[in-house]
Amino acid sequence: MISYAWLNNIWEAMSGDVAAGVPLLTSAQRRLLTFTALLTFVIALVWVTLTGVTLINERPVVALLSALAPFMFLPFPYLVLRTQFDLNGLSHLYLGTLFAIVTATAASIGGAVSTTSFFLMLIPLLATLLLGIRAGVAWAGLVALTFAALHFGRAYLPEPAFQTEGVAPNQWLRVGEVSGWNATMMTLLALAASLSVANFRSVVSKSSALLVAAARTTQGALKAQEVAEEVGRARAEFMANVSHELRTPLNAIIGYSELLAETAEERGDMTGAQDNRRVLEAASNLRKMINDILKLSAIDAGRVSVDAVQTDIEDLVRDAVLALSRTSEVQIAFNCIGVTPPIRIDGGKLDQCVRELLAHAIAHGGGRQVEISLTSRTEGGRTDICIAITDSGPTVDQHWADRLFEPFISAEDTRHPRSERADLGLAVSRRTARLFGGDVHATVRENGGLQLTLTAPEWREGNQRVAPGVLPRS
Repeated sequence: MISYAWLNNIWEAMSGDVAAGVPLLTSAQRRLLTFTALLTFVIALVWVTLTGVTLINERPVVALLSALAPFMFLPFPYLVLRTQFDLNGLSHLYLGTLFAIVTATAASIGGAVSTTSFFLMLIPLLATLLLGIRAGVAWAGLVALTFAALHFGRAYLPEPAFQTEGVAPNQWLRVGEVSGWNATMMTLLALAASLSVANFRSVVSKSSALLVAAARTTQGALKAQEVAEEVGRARAEFMANVSHELRTPLNAIIGYSELLAETAEERGDMTGAQDNRRVLEAASNLRKMINDILKLSAIDAGRVSVDAVQTDIEDLVRDAVLALSRTSEVQIAFNCIGVTPPIRIDGGKLDQCVRELLAHAIAHGGGRQVEISLTSRTEGGRTDICIAITDSGPTVDQHWADRLFEPFISAEDTRHPRSERADLGLAVSRRTARLFGGDVHATVRENGGLQLTLTAPEWREGNQRVAPGVLPRS
């Protein structure tokens, strides 16, 4: 059964477009130009064969030029398949060659009344298929002007081919000869148009198949994303719901550990007291980790709201510095640059973030001084604040600094100095800051240590960066 598949196979053997990964539309243009040039060669050769006998006696020069015309189209398949010439440029060159040959031949044998001028009607169609609608319209205009010129200049052109013998109308060519010529040429032109339409029908079919496949892939990806988000929400809901079940036994362990440690100290059993203190410390660390996990889960589940009130940021930072200075031997230097006016923000959550960042700097600062600075900027009636906390701890690269905000750290990462006592505090701080439109990021200092920067804008409805219920990226 004859199908378009055999033409595809021939083209692939000639061009290797599929193996080379040539884009579909480029391959279609290359294919159309190649096959059209070959078919033009065949049509021109048939034309020379049918008209050569009539022309060679009366117009030998025209006959010779006509015999050479078909070979003007043979270089185009080679240029398309074996060179890197621009396809649009080759297409224009082919159309210009065809236009020049047809126009010159028609002008030499009668002008608009010559059957050769019929070929001009094919040029706008080929231009549209090869180069698009703009080129087709431009060539249609040029062909229309050419037909007008051939018509009005008929008096200055040679006589038509059927008047080359005798004086018209005494010895015109037989109607059968003209009919056979027209039938042959129209058949070849119809074949050319059919192949062109078939070529682009194949392209449209393949494009449609690709679009359908892409749509199915996109739908699959969207469904997978919905499932992943649903799983994330379910996990967050579960963690938030079991908060009481997790905290109650831990509170009991912590309470009894404190009681046992005090009882052992009263008895003078320092070894027992020390052992109970270790249990108490481990339980306290576990409770903090569980609290952080529950905070993350509450944020992910959309259960955390922003309670924005007028807050004095400078007082808030000073209170956090004083509170952590009492529980640590590390000196904390606070520097407020300029005047920071009270702003509307969730002071409770901001205080949690500041204390968590300070605690990280103290824990990983190498026992030396920690610096914290507060700056603000007011623009358009809104004040943005920036709190920078700097330590002198172990030097890390930027990649490790960014990973500190990941909720969970793998076994290989725990060998890093800053991950030695890593917890979820930084991840919770970043997600909490993003709830009220802020952010937290880490910057490696050139002379060692790390700078944690908390930025936060004055609260306005809708300025949170992460929508509740959607897992934000850390």
